[in-house]
Amino acid sequence: MYGIDFGTSNTVVTVRSGGITRVLGLGEGGVLPSLLYFERDRRPSVGQEAIDDYAAALRRYRGSGNLYSRFRFFQAIKLALKDRYFEGTSIFGTRLRVEALAAIFLKEVKRRADEATGEESRSLVLGRPVVLAEDPALDRRLQDRFREAARLAGFEEVDFVLEPVAASVDAAGKAGEVVLVFDFGGGTLDISLARGGPDGIETLASVGADLGGYLLNEDISRSRVIRHFGAGGKFRTMTGKWLEIPGWITNQVASFYALPLGDIAKTRAVVKDLVYDARGADKDKLRGLGEFLDRNLGFDLFREIDDAKIALSSREASAVAYAVPPFLSFREELTREGFEALIAARVAAARELVLSALAAAGLEASEVDRVVRVGGSSRVPAFARMLEALFPGRVEEGAVFTSIAAGLLEARERGLQVPS
Repeated sequence: MYGIDFGTSNTVVTVRSGGITRVLGLGEGGVLPSLLYFERDRRPSVGQEAIDDYAAALRRYRGSGNLYSRFRFFQAIKLALKDRYFEGTSIFGTRLRVEALAAIFLKEVKRRADEATGEESRSLVLGRPVVLAEDPALDRRLQDRFREAARLAGFEEVDFVLEPVAASVDAAGKAGEVVLVFDFGGGTLDISLARGGPDGIETLASVGADLGGYLLNEDISRSRVIRHFGAGGKFRTMTGKWLEIPGWITNQVASFYALPLGDIAKTRAVVKDLVYDARGADKDKLRGLGEFLDRNLGFDLFREIDDAKIALSSREASAVAYAVPPFLSFREELTREGFEALIAARVAAARELVLSALAAAGLEASEVDRVVRVGGSSRVPAFARMLEALFPGRVEEGAVFTSIAAGLLEARERGLQVPS
């Protein structure tokens, strides 16, 4: 049986024997990027191999026109699975349901895990966010999407454990100790409160929200980047009236995971029509946007923004430098102070979620013995400081990328799985 933390940004797989959990070395440090690459007439690739294949394709097909017809690159497939309105996408003329798309990634994860263990496992404990939907019936339907993706990948038995509950098992301390897990990943913020006992762990409360690191990247993009691609620009109608370029077009630049899943052909056609009617200063911006779409550069820009965001966790300044030759080139300087002002509402929302978890558990902040931060986004200093202000001297960093996976199988053993 495998424990799989199928994360928005990364995936980790564990096995357990004799009471010991082991992370499989499927990626650097056991962490496999949750990425999927397709190219015509070859097998799909995942993780770092997908990144390498994507970079090679950008070089190989430079100047070849519409690259969406040659290769496709998907990130944050988990967000697509939990999107109630998204059903599937077309790849080289073949329509794939979202469950089948996720299954291609999970099937390769399973193959690598089977190869690493020397055995074939058809049983799985899969982590899931606390909330997939506020409506319980819809939540169950969305969970069934994850189950179906796992089934298509070759798993016959699938149990679910809430991700922060798994992390609380991994982070559990001495009997009687109350631990709050702040699980802040790429797609969601999930919080669990648990108390250790002589016979196991008692989960006191679990809450979650659609607040993750991807939103922070989108905040940067919408405030500092999309204007270089025509946001706020003007075009002239047939009646001579000047209107603002529709936001849904330029917002494509910020929709990192959704962009490859949508109707790129429609967007490209609208952008190319707008070029002729755009204000002079905006023509090259829209031409750059058209080239950005044609060249399949969404992930390329995402990495630049993500790297700049991550750098601000250890430095006071960074920059997003990007170009789509020959039409646009820009460098946006970022400071930690400016970034924190930009995401202040996100930090406030995270604080409110922590307080709601305490209220659900019937606890005061002073009654929490330890706070464990996990998930890559938990390293953003503004969120760490918010926690420190609420729980002074009791906040620590856990196993940021592996804590959830490390607790999944033990959580099932302790009967902490989501009820069927």
